[in-house]
Amino acid sequence: MAAIALLPALFAGPAGAQATGQPSTAKGDWPMYFADPSGSRYSPQDQINASNFNQLQQAWHFKTDNLGGRPEFKLEGTPLEINGTLYTTGGSRRDVIALNAKTGELKWVYGMDEGIRAAVAPRQLSGRDVSYWTDGNGDDRVL
Repeated sequence: MAAIALLPALFAGPAGAQATGQPSTAKGDWPMYFADPSGSRYSPQDQINASNFNQLQQAWHFKTDNLGGRPEFKLEGTPLEINGTLYTTGGSRRDVIALNAKTGELKWVYGMDEGIRAAVAPRQLSGRDVSYWTDGNGDDRVL
């Protein structure tokens, strides 16, 4: 339970942050696992469509080799994107990372030394990713 108590403090918006309201797919965000509370897995954004899909190119990649004691090759998470930041887990220690969604630049990383708990865990490596919560008034948290 002690580890759970630490998680809400993982990310808090900067002091004096302006109210941004609730993130939504209509604004270009992907704030939860299935996109929205109804689980639609749909984004109304129209930058990618049938006429330009075959022209897509990789914009950037982020290597997680240095997150944990060994490289991980089986990432299975669903990253979240909120206000231009991509939040995800990575590495064999399940570190939480924040990346600039446009450039892939690392903004921050949070890792816990879970000791024996991690060593004997039935599900090791990166896990299934993160969750996001906001009150819509600048108190934003990644769990």
